[in-house]
Amino acid sequence: MANMFHYPLPFQKRLAQGFTLIELSVVMAIVCILATGVVFMYSNPTAKVKGVAFAILTDLNWARSESVNRNQDVLIDFVVGTRDGYLICLDTDSDRDCNDEAAGDIMKAVLFREEVQFYDCVSAPPYPEGGPSKTPAGTKLAGKNGLIFGGPNYIKWQPDGTSSDNGSIIVYHPARKNPQKVRGDSYAAVISSASTGRIRLMRWRRESGWSKK
Repeated sequence: MANMFHYPLPFQKRLAQGFTLIELSVVMAIVCILATGVVFMYSNPTAKVKGVAFAILTDLNWARSESVNRNQDVLIDFVVGTRDGYLICLDTDSDRDCNDEAAGDIMKAVLFREEVQFYDCVSAPPYPEGGPSKTPAGTKLAGKNGLIFGGPNYIKWQPDGTSSDNGSIIVYHPARKNPQKVRGDSYAAVISSASTGRIRLMRWRRESGWSKK
């Protein structure tokens, strides 16, 4: 004989009652905290530059690993233009240029977010207001475009894990329509040793200069 009485389970009773005011308050507080973090990330200039710098650091290490694993030279070819960025490719013809490589040899193409670009000191001095005048290694930035190497704007990783050159890649957030004024802090991805391929990230603060991130 079927049971004529129905006893709701605890969770069914809970759903029927709905949420309490305290529970709703906790949920709203969590949503507000998450929203604040998202707004900060998308509106804070230092956070934007830091995100790009970490991406560069990650891709430098990845390109180095690919060179070792494939036993081939891997090139990072930096692009300066309306939107700065870089190409990562297999340098099959050894001309140190990714633009003429076959599509299958282009490993990655990166464009920075519009607000971030390589640190522009081509017309310096004067240097951009609030930004560095030297690299973390002490090289003067006058006449440089944020890519400070011994040669052109590229880095070549070799199968033994070493680099073709050492130097710095500096990115910053210029003020709107005024590249001579820096918003937030600048960052530099530094290849400190070509013989070991060591890479580190440095942060520029107006008050104290270059320091580890």
